[in-house]
Amino acid sequence: MTDTPFRYAAPSDECDLIMKGGITSGVVFPRAITELATRYRFMHIGGTSAGAIAAVMTAAAEYRRQSAAAPEEKNAGFALIDAMPAELAANLPTFFQPSPETAPLFHIGMAMVRTKRSKAAAVALEAVKVFHLSLLLAVLPGLALFVAGVAAANLALGILGVLIALIGAIAQLAYQLYRAVAVVLPANDFGLCSGLTQPGSDKPAFTNWITERIEAIAGSVRPDGEARPLTIGDLERYDITLKSVTTDLSSRRPYELPFGDRVHNYRRSEFEKLFPPSVMSYLIKESKPRDIAAADGTRDFYQLPPASKLPVAIIARMSLSFPGLIRAVPLHRFDYSLRAATRRDPSTHIRCLFSDGGITSNFPIHMFDGLLPGRPTFGISLTSYDARRHGEDEDGSGGSRVHLPRRTAEGKATPVYPIEGLFAFVGAILDTARNWQDTLQSQLHGYSERIVEVRLDDAKEGGLNLDMNAETVNFLSRLGDKAGAVVLTNFDFNEHRWRRAMTMLPTLAEQLRKLSNRYMEPATEHRIDYPAILTEYDPTGLVGVSKADRVALDELTRKLAALGAELDRRPIPPASSQKVDLRITASMDTNPRGANPPRPDTPPSPDP
Repeated sequence: MTDTPFRYAAPSDECDLIMKGGITSGVVFPRAITELATRYRFMHIGGTSAGAIAAVMTAAAEYRRQSAAAPEEKNAGFALIDAMPAELAANLPTFFQPSPETAPLFHIGMAMVRTKRSKAAAVALEAVKVFHLSLLLAVLPGLALFVAGVAAANLALGILGVLIALIGAIAQLAYQLYRAVAVVLPANDFGLCSGLTQPGSDKPAFTNWITERIEAIAGSVRPDGEARPLTIGDLERYDITLKSVTTDLSSRRPYELPFGDRVHNYRRSEFEKLFPPSVMSYLIKESKPRDIAAADGTRDFYQLPPASKLPVAIIARMSLSFPGLIRAVPLHRFDYSLRAATRRDPSTHIRCLFSDGGITSNFPIHMFDGLLPGRPTFGISLTSYDARRHGEDEDGSGGSRVHLPRRTAEGKATPVYPIEGLFAFVGAILDTARNWQDTLQSQLHGYSERIVEVRLDDAKEGGLNLDMNAETVNFLSRLGDKAGAVVLTNFDFNEHRWRRAMTMLPTLAEQLRKLSNRYMEPATEHRIDYPAILTEYDPTGLVGVSKADRVALDELTRKLAALGAELDRRPIPPASSQKVDLRITASMDTNPRGANPPRPDTPPSPDP
């Protein structure tokens, strides 16, 4: 099939796909996606940050494959993704275009990232370049005194002039750096780049490029005849699920995208600084105006449209807001934790900043998992290359740079990274806080063997290396091609299902045993038993459960307790030494109102 002109037109199997975040590391993904697309139809697609961009592109290509009739059209979307590395190699350095007011700080930051020597010296030299006019003005008084001292042959006056010039230069430089970091950056929602193409640039910035690529890959005209942005609803029509993660820093929590509720509003004036006209015109058309006045009296608030009407480009942009580099996305909602008397008061309509999804979950490998898998959920992970651990890449082919664990021992080894210096210590704290859950989850049996790891040289590849040359970009795209090929060759779905079952079922058995013991506990003077809790207790919260439903819950619990009692007599030992928790955790889709969900009129359909 892969040798035909339409190598992506007729996949034989189904899979889900999760991709890790990493800013420019995302250049790895296109060829990995297209290699997998030769065999698999993508059903559920997700990712964070740069992984979200790849997920949106994959969803657009799958949409075209499912919605088109002719083989060449079914093939066209993935063919465009396959050709993307050349486009990235030519344009990657121009994707990150700073706003005019943030350009000085952007150039200083780039100098610090690029240097292989002293970062402090690089910052100082670049700061002198970008602030040279203000520095010149600051040293003029001292220079005047110096010239006067030379003219009068007054050594003391000359020395005083030099000292005043130096003090003026240092003070002015400190002020300009302070203003850039403490005033200009917050005014731009803590991002140097808005994502929109800046005046004077003849190449698109990343948000313009993402929007254009989505429409090119999906086809600009929808089956209903409309020429409009691709939406979540368009994907759902063909059973394609797209999800990502963003982080609401103002609420101190992650959110799953698209939102599961409609509590958020946006300001047109703010969104026009982040999204191109093609997205904004559609968004305004589908959004409901809100009668809310901003602090300046402007009434340009709109309620976000329902998920089905949300352009997928917004999902990519909301997940890709790397702090400091890419401007956060502002949304607004009422704060229902404030006094009830002030609800719906404009003062309770709070501005929330949504930043990079990788802050809270950079590799949400759990996103599409059930207890037992019906189809594989592949993960493409990005990590640091270390020749001591991974072996030398002597011929430059990337042989040691791509790895899919096959033996159970391969997936659970945790590397040790020495902490040397204050910055390494702070970096380790931040990295551990945001990645520990994803890291541990990825090492479990039943998970590790379906996650292909692509290892990058942090000094020159991916991450904040915004100006990678064409040779580097092409090499990383070849690593992606190799990653996809490794999955097609080495992944064994039956072995994966066995390992997942051996990880999950003994854990479930242990929980059922504990449930049985709790359910069977007799009542005491201060505590009624669980059968009475479920059928007779008069609650003060969650009161909407009907009597029939309560009886059904009790019947279910009795059956589970009976299973647990049997397991108490004949325990099922764990299959490995790995420890696994099975517990109730909050979903990233939790409603910020804290209200009870509406009761469905019909039972929900089962998950696929």
